[in-house]
Amino acid sequence: MKESIVCTGQVASRPYRFPETGVSIFSYEELCYYLSSHMLCYLYTLPEEGLAVYIRDELKLDKLYRQLIRLTDPNRDQMKYFAALFREGNYYSEEDIRRILDEYRELKNTPYPMQCKWIGDMYLEAGRSAMAAFYYKESLKFETLESEVQGAVHHNMAVAKARLFRFEDAKVDFLKAYQYNGAEESLFYYYCIVAMSEGVPAAREEIAGFAISEVVLESFENSYAGIRDAYMNTGDAARQRRISFLKEHERPEEAEQLKKQFIRQLRKDFRKELYMDENLLVTNLPINPVTGF
Repeated sequence: MKESIVCTGQVASRPYRFPETGVSIFSYEELCYYLSSHMLCYLYTLPEEGLAVYIRDELKLDKLYRQLIRLTDPNRDQMKYFAALFREGNYYSEEDIRRILDEYRELKNTPYPMQCKWIGDMYLEAGRSAMAAFYYKESLKFETLESEVQGAVHHNMAVAKARLFRFEDAKVDFLKAYQYNGAEESLFYYYCIVAMSEGVPAAREEIAGFAISEVVLESFENSYAGIRDAYMNTGDAARQRRISFLKEHERPEEAEQLKKQFIRQLRKDFRKELYMDENLLVTNLPINPVTGF
């Protein structure tokens, strides 16, 4: 949690980790703050039963546990679940609770494509790129988004795909974003991917077909040079240079061994997201599309 929260109740000996975002909490106060900030996650479902068990066993709120268990029936009003949770520990005032529930009601009444866009934004900010890309794709299934919003969805989806190393897919979405809203930021990211994979001359040639000035193109090149220079000072860049050095000096076995170690580390760092992305490419999440909006 980024903000400081005063905890007056029980502090758990172990954290509860929300599967949607990976955020961990240790207290009732943190729980309330987290849920009030992530109501988007619960437009069509409620927190898993494990949260209620955690509230009973770790936070020692047995009464609240019994209330929540009675309210987990999907046919019940979801707002009653959150109202009961927020009221139990007196962390929020009645006015705060009404405001949170009013905002929740507005979220539920928002058109489904925009809900998906906002959920995607939330996941992207939380570093859950695979989930973000899934919801952006879901949002774009409908033709009700305004052009500017649709461009923003394509741009953010491209960012998510780039983080998943799906660079060719990301290029397509950055171009679509630029076509919808004309944002130079989208075109710049497209330029960066081409420059990274094919070199700056190829990127300049690729961008030449767009109606941008030489001044803008020079700004692209300067910005990319700054990004590239910053990367060259990282450990990953040093490992890549070492691999190239070994190849150039006819030490292919050492180069191959170092390359395998480098790739293993990258896969370890991104394993969860890449695994999730692979699954989402062929399956669907249990979300409930809203019809008739």
